[in-house]
Amino acid sequence: MNLTTQAITVAGVQRSFLLAAPANTASAVVLSLHGTRSSAEDQVRLSRMAQLAETAGAVVAFPQAVMPIGSGYEWDHDGDMPFLLELVADLRTRYPTPSGRVCVAGMSGGARMACHVAATHPEVVAAVGAVAGIRAPDGPALSRPVPIVAFHGTADRINPYDGSGTARWNESVGESARRWALSNGVAAEPATVVVSPSLTRTTYGGEGQPGEVTLWTSRGAGHTWPGSRLGLFLRLFLGRTTTEIDATAQIWSFAQRHWTEA
Repeated sequence: MNLTTQAITVAGVQRSFLLAAPANTASAVVLSLHGTRSSAEDQVRLSRMAQLAETAGAVVAFPQAVMPIGSGYEWDHDGDMPFLLELVADLRTRYPTPSGRVCVAGMSGGARMACHVAATHPEVVAAVGAVAGIRAPDGPALSRPVPIVAFHGTADRINPYDGSGTARWNESVGESARRWALSNGVAAEPATVVVSPSLTRTTYGGEGQPGEVTLWTSRGAGHTWPGSRLGLFLRLFLGRTTTEIDATAQIWSFAQRHWTEA
C-alpha cells in the first residue's frame, strides 16, 4: 500500500494528511475523518479505506484535526472547515475524476464533521459515510441533496443510539436519519428490512436515487466501525464490533451509486 504523508498550507498554517493514491488514473476521491481522541494514522488502521487505492483506484485522504485532545485530536467544525475545503480543492485538481465531487466518511467525531461538511457545502460532496456519529443538518433543506449511509450500534455508550440530551448529541440516531431525509427533500416513510435478528437496514428514498438515506442498525454493537478489529482494551471500552456488515465496503458501494448525480 502506497501511503504518504503530505501537507498543504491554509491561512499560513501547514496542515498534514495521509494519502493513499492509485498508480494509475483515479476513479474517485474519498476523505476519511478520524474520531475524537484519534488520529489520521488510527483512522487508516480502523477504516481500512487505504486499500481502496489498490482495489478500486480511489484516492483516499486521511486528514488530521487541529485541536489536540488526550492522545489524539478533535475536529473544530469552524476552524477545520477551511482546511478540509482546501484539501478537497487540492485533490480535485491533482486527481480529476468524472464527477468532480468527493465522498466524505468518518468515525464518531469524524462522522459528525463529515455531516457538517456535507450540510454546509453540498456542492462538493457526492455522498457521506457516517459511522457512529450521524448528525442532521441544522437548516430545513439543503441546496442540493446529499445521500448518506450511516452505521450505529444500539449499545454505543459514547454516542447513545437514543441520544443523550447534550448539545453535541442532542437527538437520536433514528431522528437524525429522518431529518437528513427531509433536508434531502425525501418525505416518504422509510422502508425497513430486517436483515438478521441483530441487523436492520432503514432506507429513505429509492436506492441510488438523489437524497437516499440509509441507516444500518446493529443490535448490541458498541462505538465501533463494522467489520473492523479492535484490541482487547478497546473492545472492553468501546463494545462489540459487528461482523455482519463491512462499513468500508458499504460506504464505497453506496458512494459508487451516487458519484454522477447532477
